Amino acid sequence: MTRLIRRSLWILFALLLPALGSADDLKNQNLLLCTAVTAMHCEDEGQCKVDLPWNLNIPQFVVVNLEKKTLSTTKASGENRSTPIRSVQREAGQIVLQGLEGGRAYSFVIDEESGLMSVAVATDGKVVSVFGACTPYAQEK
Repeated sequence: MTRLIRRSLWILFALLLPALGSADDLKNQNLLLCTAVTAMHCEDEGQCKVDLPWNLNIPQFVVVNLEKKTLSTTKASGENRSTPIRSVQREAGQIVLQGLEGGRAYSFVIDEESGLMSVAVATDGKVVSVFGACTPYAQEK
């Protein structure tokens, strides 16, 4: 099991490496576009699986509106999904978002300088971890 976790972390690092150079500074930004790069799904029996985000029903892009406190899919996705953010905090160069919906608790940590994002979603007996990147978002009119 330890070998699998180590291998998964190396794969994750390799996937996130290109995002390090392409993320944007998010200081003073209130509308973000975030994308999931990789995800890991774990169950309480101890089994974990690294997978592509869309294989776990994670949207390709999520719009984070810090003023309205919402997470939503883009119009182009055709999914029309939205969830409220219960807590938004900016502290020590990080944006921290938390919420609860449909029996799932979630937390986002977004680095303001690099745009890199870590997400955890937990429900009874299951946890999904997501890694990705965010950039300022200019909404279409």
